[in-house]
Amino acid sequence: MSVEQDRPSAGAGIPVLLYHSVADAPPPGQRQEFTVTLAAFAEHVAMIAASGRTAMTITELASALNGQRALPERPVAVTFDDGFDDTPPAVSQLRAAGISSTVYVTTGNIGTPRGISPAGLAALVGDGAELGAHTVSHPHLDELPARAAASEIGDSRRQLEQHLGGTVATFAYPHGDHGRRVRAAVVAAGFTSAAAVKNALSHRGDDPFAIARWTVMHDASSEQLARILAGEGAPLAWARERYRTWAYREARRIRRRIRSITSPAVEQRP
Repeated sequence: MSVEQDRPSAGAGIPVLLYHSVADAPPPGQRQEFTVTLAAFAEHVAMIAASGRTAMTITELASALNGQRALPERPVAVTFDDGFDDTPPAVSQLRAAGISSTVYVTTGNIGTPRGISPAGLAALVGDGAELGAHTVSHPHLDELPARAAASEIGDSRRQLEQHLGGTVATFAYPHGDHGRRVRAAVVAAGFTSAAAVKNALSHRGDDPFAIARWTVMHDASSEQLARILAGEGAPLAWARERYRTWAYREARRIRRRIRSITSPAVEQRP
């Protein structure tokens, strides 16, 4: 296996922000640390608008990274993972400020207390958000057998397309976990781009199928966000998988195999 510990040195940092919930209290199943308050988000929107950066969807950014379109001098992208009913109002705030966004939806949660309602999906479409798939059940894809991972990826695309009545072109890895095998499954499913996490800045040489994002946590300060929007405050995304990421994945796989041996019923739950 080929791994890389060094980070690329070339290319200006491109901030790709990752939000989850935007609310004063977390929705069911979401942790507080991934929930940004309404007041904080309003401040963030103002900061993004004032940064002078050109907002792009992930599909647009990936197309530029592929050389299929020009990359603005100072791009920025705003994304949301999971899909909650507090996401459409956040997207509306961004749109009012002239900022596009991409929302990745866990399709198995649509219409449940843990996820967005069909009406919420329609509201996102009406506000011009790009919608992407985020698996059916939000697993660690790199822990799953190849067939199960491919089903999570492909089924989520088909389910979301059925809800939207249109093509879904972009995907986000739950927990940011992927690796070469999972990345290949995303390509095989027909997606044209994918978002990772990395808590790093993207750049002109970033992988269009593992675009780096910086997670906006509930306690992110204005100073932190200002540095990220300035293209600072986080490393540039590395070109290939780091050794510690590979080692962490292998440890998780071992733990999963042990659980499946000692408690096989647990692995059969949906």
